[in-house]
Amino acid sequence: MDPIFAFALVGFFAQLADSALGMGFGVISSSVLLAQGVPPPMVSAAVNAAKLPTGVASAFSHTLNHNIDWRIFLPVAASGIAGGITGALILGEFKRPLLTFIIAGYLILIGLLILRRAIVGNNARLIGKVPRGGIGFMGGLIEGIGGSWGPVVTSGLIGSGIEPRRAIGSSALAELCVSLTVFLVLMGSFHAGRWGNEREFHEVIRPVIGLIAGGVPAALIGGKLAAIVPRRPLSIAVGLLALTIGVQRLVSLM
Repeated sequence: MDPIFAFALVGFFAQLADSALGMGFGVISSSVLLAQGVPPPMVSAAVNAAKLPTGVASAFSHTLNHNIDWRIFLPVAASGIAGGITGALILGEFKRPLLTFIIAGYLILIGLLILRRAIVGNNARLIGKVPRGGIGFMGGLIEGIGGSWGPVVTSGLIGSGIEPRRAIGSSALAELCVSLTVFLVLMGSFHAGRWGNEREFHEVIRPVIGLIAGGVPAALIGGKLAAIVPRRPLSIAVGLLALTIGVQRLVSLM
């Protein structure tokens, strides 16, 4: 199968989940590239490059379907950019297994809590009065060091009591700002020679093109899905996805 076509399929289904549920594109795309032996800095740069056009399409779709709360977006985006810059600059300095373990534990816990609230019907906050800026900074930090924004930020916003469709839409628009920042910082680091003798970026151009080709049409569909799916099924879907990603990351450590 042609690599561009294969990555287009990956990009379509990954972005469909991401736009509709607020997470999935980064996790799935990064996993595929890492499995091919692409170095972590290159993976982060490639995925964030692919997120730019798909993010624009997703943001447009969510805006069109009135899924964005600007009072949520602004603090989350501003703090996310700060976290993204920090993470991109220190990429490679973290002990990845420990980081993966911490993120996996968070996702499993918040996924279970969201599922419990959705099933029981309790709309109370799950994680207390956590500042939205704190959620954004942590998501940006994880994004910058090669992790994924959506599972941290979208699940965190929903866990703090925000309506799922507003959390998903606001998170998607903020992620676009963070992805652009992380990509620019990583490219600056690459051209400054901080990556050593890693692969040239042109070696992952074809996968990036494929991810974009499949991701853009899916992003346009996902915003509508987030707007029309009832709150409880949407919460259950987000909780299950967060839980699944957390379990998958724990398994990857074994």
